[in-house]
Amino acid sequence: MSVVDEIKERLDIVDVISGYVPLKKAGRNFKGLCPFHAEKTPSFIVFPDTQSWHCFGACGTGGDVFSFIMKRENLEFSEALRLLAKRAGVELAPRGAAETAEEKRKERLREINAAAAQYFHNLLLQSGEGARAREYLAERAIAAETVRAFQLGYALDTWEALKGHLVGRGYEVADILAAGLIVEREGGGYYDRFRGRLIFPIRDMRGRVIGFGGRVLDDSQPKYLNSPQTPLFNKSSVLYGIDLAKGAIRRENMAVIVEGYMDVLMAHQHGIANVVASMGTALTEAQLRLLKRLTKKFTLALDADAAGDQATLRGLALARETLDHQVVPVPTPRGLISYEGRLDAEIRIITLPEGKDPDEVIRESPDRWNELVRKALPVVDYYFEALTTDLDLNSAKGKSEAVRRLLPIIREIADSTEQTHYLQKLSRLVREDERKLQARLTGKATKPKVLQKKGGPLSGLPGLPEAEKYCLLLFLKEPELILEAEALLQELGLEGLAPDDFDQAENREIFAAWREYLKSQENGCDLEEFQATLDTPLQTCLSKLLAEYIPSEDEAAKDIGRSVLRLRERKLRSRNEMLPFLQAEAEEQGDWEALKQYRQMVEDNANKLGRIQQALKARTLFGRREAAHDNLL
Repeated sequence: MSVVDEIKERLDIVDVISGYVPLKKAGRNFKGLCPFHAEKTPSFIVFPDTQSWHCFGACGTGGDVFSFIMKRENLEFSEALRLLAKRAGVELAPRGAAETAEEKRKERLREINAAAAQYFHNLLLQSGEGARAREYLAERAIAAETVRAFQLGYALDTWEALKGHLVGRGYEVADILAAGLIVEREGGGYYDRFRGRLIFPIRDMRGRVIGFGGRVLDDSQPKYLNSPQTPLFNKSSVLYGIDLAKGAIRRENMAVIVEGYMDVLMAHQHGIANVVASMGTALTEAQLRLLKRLTKKFTLALDADAAGDQATLRGLALARETLDHQVVPVPTPRGLISYEGRLDAEIRIITLPEGKDPDEVIRESPDRWNELVRKALPVVDYYFEALTTDLDLNSAKGKSEAVRRLLPIIREIADSTEQTHYLQKLSRLVREDERKLQARLTGKATKPKVLQKKGGPLSGLPGLPEAEKYCLLLFLKEPELILEAEALLQELGLEGLAPDDFDQAENREIFAAWREYLKSQENGCDLEEFQATLDTPLQTCLSKLLAEYIPSEDEAAKDIGRSVLRLRERKLRSRNEMLPFLQAEAEEQGDWEALKQYRQMVEDNANKLGRIQQALKARTLFGRREAAHDNLL
């Protein structure tokens, strides 16, 4: 028995969740108000029989006791493991020497960052040199309370002030360098990275300082400077202000993402606390995944000048080729549409007044900002507007250009119903027959890579309890099968693969880490190397998994379609268990809105299950050579 299984055996999920959510008995199960979004009608259900939970409301997520604690406490898997192990009285194996040393090193870097943040903050508030930074903040209407809340600071315009301060506090130069606070000179020696700048400490979800941003106070370049990548800081996977925004994001079930530090400061200063910043860089899937612990609704405030930028279109073809290997910039439609599908999220875009940044809009009128957020457009609708503003849609040339720009965007939409909706919208926009547009859409579509298999039934699969483990093994053995599975789910009009498809916490975390690892690899991948990147408990789980059975390449290719569909079928059926009860309760209470929502869930799930069951009866789940499979599409 693994340590994870032992913890689950000792803890009852109802007892654990009851410490966070008041639960009431509902037949064999328990219900309560979801702790992850605001609701009046209980849609959060805990299932003692399966030791699982699911929100049938806005969240639409669920899992086991580990996933609940990770989401509720904003913890990584290893942190949740230690918390629950302590509660269950389970003794964890001592950490390995390397892991212990690495954690101690990170803790030293956190201490150094905290000391640096306090040093910069004191200089801003008290030093004569910090006067110009204080004047700048006053000009930008940043209040003293905001300065303290975000611990803003100032770096002296000298070469070794911070280094001397930290060394004087007893910190080693090597550690200060590892924290990214100093730079090594080519000829020897070190100098401070941040000099003569307004300083913005950057914190993780738990409020620990992991890096810094600095803004010049004159016309020097670069205008903004951030910490380099360190053991604590990776710019592509952190968001400025997340520590102070997480509560509001949960309450409002929406995260608003802006580009700059000042945008976040001004929003929070005016009580708009669900705002975080990507710090002026491309928005990444890692950042959205961080936010997805809190909400599935993201609203982006882009630079108004980017709306009609032709670079958006030039980047589309490149993005289509590279999305599975690297980060795609925010303005690229392909990136946002794919993020929506892969994350099962809703992304909207705010159109800012020309020449205005979010902080200017908020400073002038918080009500106007709230109205802009309320009127934010879904991604595709936004691009329908942004990419046609310069066209004369009454002319043949303008119509042709609109089709050329928008058809590739519609092609990226995975959901067939949604794709049809936007095809009809384009048809009305350019007044062209929908069937002709459909022919152009399908004629130019890039077919997903599929495995062409000769006849013969799929090989037998393990029983349902083992299907999840078997599916994960397939992805580990043949990573390209992740793309094959995504293509199949897309063809059937189902949501893309997600860690939530795996019920077991350890399987879910291994899958999520494996997919992120694959994206970072350019020259192949190595399971041993990947395993070394995991926390010790997950390394143990992976070792046991790999020791049980590794399918051959041929078996993996034959079984992946059926394995993935069985996982998705199980997920849908588990959701259906409580829906009749929830419908009856909503009807009894006269909550017609909730009743309508639950009925729609039943209908949607029935449609999806029907497609899955037909696909499972098909002779092959890849390719279109068989009429049985053709009829599914």
